[in-house]
Amino acid sequence: MRLLVLALGVVMLSAIGVVPRAAAAPPPVHVLTVNGMIEPAVAQYIVRGIARAEEEGAGAVVIRLDTPGGLYEPMRQIVQAMLNTSVPVIVYVSPNGARAASAGAFITLAANVAAMAPATNIGSAHPVLAGPLPTSEGESKGSESTMMKKVVNDSAEYIKTIADKRGRNAKWAERAVRQSDNISAAEAARIHVIDFVVEDMPDLLAKADGMRVRTASGVVTLATKGARLEYLPMTWYKMVLHYLADPLIAFFLMLVAIYGIIFEINTPGATLPGVIGGIAIILLLYSFSVLPVSASGLLLILLAIGLFIVDIKVPSHGVLTSGGVIAFFLGSFMVFGSGEPSMRVPIAVLAAGTLATAGFFAFLVGMAVRALKRPIVTGREAVIGKVVVARSDIAPTGKIFALGAWWTAETDQEPIKKGERVRIVGIDGLTVKVVKEDSH
Repeated sequence: MRLLVLALGVVMLSAIGVVPRAAAAPPPVHVLTVNGMIEPAVAQYIVRGIARAEEEGAGAVVIRLDTPGGLYEPMRQIVQAMLNTSVPVIVYVSPNGARAASAGAFITLAANVAAMAPATNIGSAHPVLAGPLPTSEGESKGSESTMMKKVVNDSAEYIKTIADKRGRNAKWAERAVRQSDNISAAEAARIHVIDFVVEDMPDLLAKADGMRVRTASGVVTLATKGARLEYLPMTWYKMVLHYLADPLIAFFLMLVAIYGIIFEINTPGATLPGVIGGIAIILLLYSFSVLPVSASGLLLILLAIGLFIVDIKVPSHGVLTSGGVIAFFLGSFMVFGSGEPSMRVPIAVLAAGTLATAGFFAFLVGMAVRALKRPIVTGREAVIGKVVVARSDIAPTGKIFALGAWWTAETDQEPIKKGERVRIVGIDGLTVKVVKEDSH
């Protein structure tokens, strides 16, 4: 009875607030992981991840970031989503050795809370465009430097606006764009580019806990310490699209497409090389729709392929192939080796791909040359010299079977018995002249 009274008393005191209730668990924190170039598939992944966190009432979104940079428009889509959500967004540049370069610097500065692992860096946000700069009416090609200034000024003002809104170091942000300034995690924390440096995810959530941040719906106090983490990876098809936007993957797809189609043209009926080449072309078209592509570079590559094909059909003792190799390398460099560092293929890879292509076409040219030198194996020449078995006595005429057809055989030497081996030494219409195989 005494225990019952005590229990009722505790319940009553708890109801009026004298006895504190157990603290409710903080809402979950959604974790998005970005590893690689910022491109449309990544933008869709992050924008959708932020929207989902808002729909499900997550306490915050953590974007684990490791990027060399990427495309300008997808970056702006990500920043807009971060600035216009009611869910606090935390950007964590990790793991050790990661970076937030170029477009990654914009994204990090746009976070409500920005953190970095110790051995990481941020910056180098100067815009670099692949191919010729677009010119408006009235602007000549000689005004490309003016156009570049416009692009740099736009990027500088945009990153300053982001930094000002989040209360970060706007002067350094401008230097990151105009002078490609790049700093370590410790320096970034010291000059207030980021909020703090943390070792791991639990440390991040502990330090972010209790911070007051401003979101699109007002000021929010973060409750992240001990929060349950929900990792939301990319779907498989978005991951495929993400990899297709990698310039290195696009370069190898181009090689596969060229090899497959040309091999099919050179050896009709092989089928498999043509199928593989066709699939590679379709995937390559998506890559080129995402990556900035130099039209001049593509034309040089097409010229190189044309020279290779002509050299296969009309061997020029390597002259056309040599020209094709030069055009292919220059075109590949213009398409894949220039532009923003995050969208470049190493020149050693371009050189290796060019040499492999040269070797491939040299092999096909060699096959064509050998085919031209090979004796004709059809018509009269295919019959003369062939050794077959007599299908009847030949005295002086009889029957033989050669090259899938019956022939009348005759001999002006000693009679030949059925079953003996004979050699064809002449032909007149459907009649062949034969001798015994051991005859000279």
